[in-house]
Amino acid sequence: MLELKNINVQFGHNHVLKNLSCNVEQGDFIVVLGTNGAGKSSFFDTIAGKIKPTSGQVMIDYEDVTSLDELQRSGMVTRIFQNTRLNSVGCLTVAQNLAFAHYSRRPAQFVDGMSHMPREKAIALVEQVGMDASILDRPMNALSGGQRQLIAFVMSTQLIPKILLLDEPTAALDPQASTKLLEYAAKFIKKHNVTTLLITHDPQIALSVGNKIWILQDGLIAQEFGIDDKKNLQPHQLIGQIDYDALQKI
Repeated sequence: MLELKNINVQFGHNHVLKNLSCNVEQGDFIVVLGTNGAGKSSFFDTIAGKIKPTSGQVMIDYEDVTSLDELQRSGMVTRIFQNTRLNSVGCLTVAQNLAFAHYSRRPAQFVDGMSHMPREKAIALVEQVGMDASILDRPMNALSGGQRQLIAFVMSTQLIPKILLLDEPTAALDPQASTKLLEYAAKFIKKHNVTTLLITHDPQIALSVGNKIWILQDGLIAQEFGIDDKKNLQPHQLIGQIDYDALQKI
């Protein structure tokens, strides 16, 4: 469970989150939409601990984590970024990246883990996302964007997080790779009942995944659409809720 209480984030005179409050129940999968500058990145940064709010509280499973930084929250919150190069180490092989992700939260085992992660475990991990074991020996830099993002998802979720933040993970992917990633993510989220928030600019994605949509505008959650609302919405109607100028162009 995630709760934000009266969150304000201010950089100088720029007030990016304005007394924002919200509750995300265990297992919720919420899609967050909004124009550039609406506060989406600051919203995720606040949850992840990358920035500390000017005022307000961040609660995870009824624990006040407001004072904890990003590293201290890393055992609770996992974030996957749009830029695939932020999610992995390009010069290392897939197997090394998987080991790095697995053991980085276990410092005592970290050095040995880099070289001794069981091959069978690594094979099982890549096969989960439909990849052959031969990919394990390839450097991450040699993979396509879609392959790299799938591996990044597997890396980030080897230890089941309490909160999963998907920060435009499909933005740099082609439609086929995007669909594959979202299908795998949805299965993982459902299987493990992981509380998840996804930022996207794509109304089709917003309507196809998750049980709620939040429209973020001017630092606040301006609108919420539940599962029944989503069934009656078309992409162009959703765009109209975000940016009325965009609706005029459709």
